[in-house]
Formats: sequence, C-alpha cells, structure tokens
Amino acid sequence: MAAALVLGGCSSDSEPDEKTKASDAVAVPKGFDVPAGVTLTPGGTKLAQGKPASVVQQVGDRAASAVTVTVARVKKGSMKDFQFFSLDAETKRSTPFYVTVKVKNEGPAGLGGAAVPIFAHDDSNTQLPANDIVGTFKPCPRSTLPKSFLPGASANLCLVYLLPRGRKLVSIDLQPGSAKDAVTWQP
Repeated sequence: MAAALVLGGCSSDSEPDEKTKASDAVAVPKGFDVPAGVTLTPGGTKLAQGKPASVVQQVGDRAASAVTVTVARVKKGSMKDFQFFSLDAETKRSTPFYVTVKVKNEGPAGLGGAAVPIFAHDDSNTQLPANDIVGTFKPCPRSTLPKSFLPGASANLCLVYLLPRGRKLVSIDLQPGSAKDAVTWQP
C-alpha cells in the first residue's frame, strides 16, 4: 500500500485583529440565490467546535452551492502515524492535526469531488491547506467530498494538517472567498 503526502502553505494578507467582529457582509456570488431556510454566516464569525456555519462554495465558474460546515473535532496526532511516508527532515519535525468536519450540501448545485476551502491558521499568521494524502491513511480516512455530492447530501471528512515545528494552531478557517470572509473555529 502506497501513500503520498503533499505539503503547502500561504500567508494571510493581513494580521488578524482579536477584536474583529463578524461583518454584516456575506460573500455571495452575483446571481446566486440562497436556498430557502439557509442563513449564511457572515465573514469574521468565530465559532466553538460543534457549531455550524453556512457559506457559498463556488467551484470555478461552473457551480456554486450553499454548504453547511461543522468542525466537529480537532485532534493532535503523532508523527509515528507517518512512519511509512517519505518525508524530509523538516516535515518529520511537524505536529500533525486531524480535523473532523461535517459538510452538508444545501444546494442548488452538485459539488462532487470539490475541495472544501478549510485551512489551519497558525500563530505565524499562515494558513495551511489540508495535506493531500494519496492512498489509505487509517488515522484520518476521508479527506475529499464524494464524487457525487448532490443537494441534501452530507459527508464526514477528516483533514490532515502538518504544522511546522515551533508553530501553534490558532484556528480552523473556512474561507469561501478572501481572508476577511473566513469563518473560524477555535481548537
């Protein structure tokens, strides 16, 4: 059984402000009609684990759908879980986190196979995308939406983040647009 790991990261354009409140503005693509019964979560909202947020997920120019995302669990892992991976020396000193999320497609479009824009935000103000793991990874088995993810469907995902040595996890960020549109969960 082979498994591969892809690493990446990006810095946010602005420093987070601890006093920032959720704005009344909600990122909605032009021409998108929010499904009945769905209330979108304003950018800047800070939530506790287990609390849901609803945003518009845009997949290129072809599809947009409202999704409700709940960060259910953030678990610190062990680098022993990566013993069969070929990692460089710096990556071997990382701290893994496994983030369990529930995603519900509220409609109107199908989002099969789309990546959900969820990042680990560390204390250096860097947003790290989930690591792509090819193959089976028992500690965190499912990281992508099913190939068919039609309105009304739900999926439980587990995302793997490797924080560089010496950095601390600040939040898990759902970022449907720019950094100011992010909804965050505190670990």
